[in-house]
Amino acid sequence: MTSQPSSGLLSILIPNYNYGQYIAEAVESVFRQDYDSIELIIVDDGSTDNSVKAIHQIVKRPNKLSRIEVIEMPRNSGKLAAINVGIEYCRGEFCILLDADDKLTDSYASRCINALAKERETRANIGFIYTNCMLIGPGGDHVGQGKSTEFDPTLIERFSFIPEPAVVLMSAMLEAAPFDEGILKGTKHHKWRRIINNGWHGHHIPEPLFNYRMHDKNLSGIGTRVLDEIDGGHRGERLLSGYWPMQTR
Repeated sequence: MTSQPSSGLLSILIPNYNYGQYIAEAVESVFRQDYDSIELIIVDDGSTDNSVKAIHQIVKRPNKLSRIEVIEMPRNSGKLAAINVGIEYCRGEFCILLDADDKLTDSYASRCINALAKERETRANIGFIYTNCMLIGPGGDHVGQGKSTEFDPTLIERFSFIPEPAVVLMSAMLEAAPFDEGILKGTKHHKWRRIINNGWHGHHIPEPLFNYRMHDKNLSGIGTRVLDEIDGGHRGERLLSGYWPMQTR
């Protein structure tokens, strides 16, 4: 980190690779948060599309954020490499890793940070809050709901069940970092497994508080599966742990 954590500050870190068509919506959802103390760190992981142009355009729009940093990596090195770089720029007490194709609801940060504070009044090992989500298609149309599982530390050895963009104590994130850049799939699972194995627990809010975009370039492959299922007539709620891979190189 470049300085001591700032009390109450939320660092939102967006790693991006070739999501130029979506990243403006992700950033706009950060601008709309009703939480007052936010900094935004965007790491472009050597994109070859219009991402860099789109990023520089969107961050010029009026906003109330305390700080915005844009880091451009010279070559594509993978999501965890981008996260490792971005964490070094974060100054917050809390952190959100927001995928560049997803969107937060306006009260996401405030709801999760308030829940984290409340849970930590009685359980000091609570380090993160995660929620259910609304599933949206490539164009932003609602296609269903995604459901996460109530927290159980033993499940992380068998399932990937905790989504980005959970709100995490920065101290818990830093203890687990740097992340293994050789992990190319199941990057979420790798990160959460490290955090949980360090003794941190989570708390689940069973409400859909962010938008998870389904498309054919989702790193986990979930988008293609879900959209194919919808085309086949299977709509409604999905248990996300059935779609996310565990860490693989």
